[in-house]
Amino acid sequence: MQKIVYIADLDQDIDDLIAAEYLNKKGVLKCIVMDPIPKTKEGIERKQMLSDLGIEIRTKMIPDAEIVFVGGALTTISSYIINHKIKYLVMNGGFVGNNIVKEPLKKFKDKTECRTFNFNCDVQSTDKVLKSKNIENIILVGKNVCHDKRNTSIGIWKDEKELFKKYNVNDTKLQHDMLACHEGLVELGLIEEEHFLDYQMLQPYNLGLNGSYTLWGSKEKDDRNQYRMVKAAIKWK
Repeated sequence: MQKIVYIADLDQDIDDLIAAEYLNKKGVLKCIVMDPIPKTKEGIERKQMLSDLGIEIRTKMIPDAEIVFVGGALTTISSYIINHKIKYLVMNGGFVGNNIVKEPLKKFKDKTECRTFNFNCDVQSTDKVLKSKNIENIILVGKNVCHDKRNTSIGIWKDEKELFKKYNVNDTKLQHDMLACHEGLVELGLIEEEHFLDYQMLQPYNLGLNGSYTLWGSKEKDDRNQYRMVKAAIKWK
């Protein structure tokens, strides 16, 4: 059952720690690969917390990863897929705008493109991953759905109150990575629960790579676009 390799950025904030423990509780976590290796006091402490739970912590990918969830940048994955194939990549990232979504969240109602943190952590790696033929399936849960107030400990995550209490999580903190993890587990049939979100096969695109300022969107198939089709979350059920 322990199938998932979770690539975690433990320095950024507590989201990856919570998502990793969530995967571990579900009995599906094979190991955690740190990207980058923690340098901050908080990141080092989070690494120790996960190690204390008996979770295998690695600095490099295992050679036979088939299902990979990503909580940060795509740096490790872009290197890995040069010589390896994976069946599923699940991550928080990308953006589906009002050219696709007819009733977007209020904060995105006039947006077709938007900056997105995970993609923009390493845009060159994102570019390579989205062009790769060595990944069978990509599932994206972007900020167009993650930023809904339902994605909190007083929303859809009420049953995980002990986990949030453990880490003193604010009631209004959005759980980006945990939502992507849940949706990936449902899609893969690894938990007997229902999707929170609806999906559509789309093509990510950008308005030109510009580091952390790169603007991303999604469109229906366009043969002029070099990026592959992905299964992208478009709205809440």
